[in-house]
Amino acid sequence: MNRRRTNLARRLLDDWLPPVLRDNRRLMRPLLRWWFAGTPDPDAVIEFKERAWRLSDDEMAGLYATLRCRGDRRPTDATAGGLAWIAGRIPPDCRTLLDVGCGRGFWARQCARAGLRVTGCDFVRRFDDPDIAFRAGSVENLPFADRSFDVVTCLHTLEHVRRLEKAVAELCRVCRRELFIIVPCQRAYRYTLDLHLHFFQSPGHFLAVSGLADARHLSDACCELVEGDIVCQITMPVLPAVPRRTVQRAAVGASGVPT
Repeated sequence: MNRRRTNLARRLLDDWLPPVLRDNRRLMRPLLRWWFAGTPDPDAVIEFKERAWRLSDDEMAGLYATLRCRGDRRPTDATAGGLAWIAGRIPPDCRTLLDVGCGRGFWARQCARAGLRVTGCDFVRRFDDPDIAFRAGSVENLPFADRSFDVVTCLHTLEHVRRLEKAVAELCRVCRRELFIIVPCQRAYRYTLDLHLHFFQSPGHFLAVSGLADARHLSDACCELVEGDIVCQITMPVLPAVPRRTVQRAAVGASGVPT
């Protein structure tokens, strides 16, 4: 059940069914229960878009830890075209990569095999690989210092967060050179075969609602539609080097004594 097929199925549901049928709870509930078969409380998933805004981070992590759906049978939520789009744009001299929302580790493993030093970050750990470091955390509050990684990737994760602009700001904060994002291009409905809280209707719409349209590095952003998903590359601004003399002066207190 690859991503291209599910994107096609979603397009048929979203574009061909009249909204009065597409968002009818009575009609969608059996389909949702079938899709999330194996989840301990499928009704909680069905009402997720209403409940999510009241959940704590620990409650959100607990829900994702018990989530089961038929989409788990595919190795990744990304399409081959989307991953190739990113792989072809990573500068060859980059050494470190952070994959935020790493899931089952498909993309992280590809990057590690390509020679990058990879760290994965997610609510819960769903894979174990000695070549990939892992840190538990939320994209809205990443447990890393500023500009820690040459490359940061975040694939099919931002549609799940509650505070979208904060999450994007965190991705930019920990990225030193290139940030890559993939999100689905999708119409907004209450009952969808996912736990999405945000819906992006075009590349331009994603840039606007994510806050990237107002960022100072927008001129270095590339955002396109690839195989039904929105793919985005943002190049971080190069920070000027701080002269050593300036650093030394900054360390001197008001009394003239070095602090």
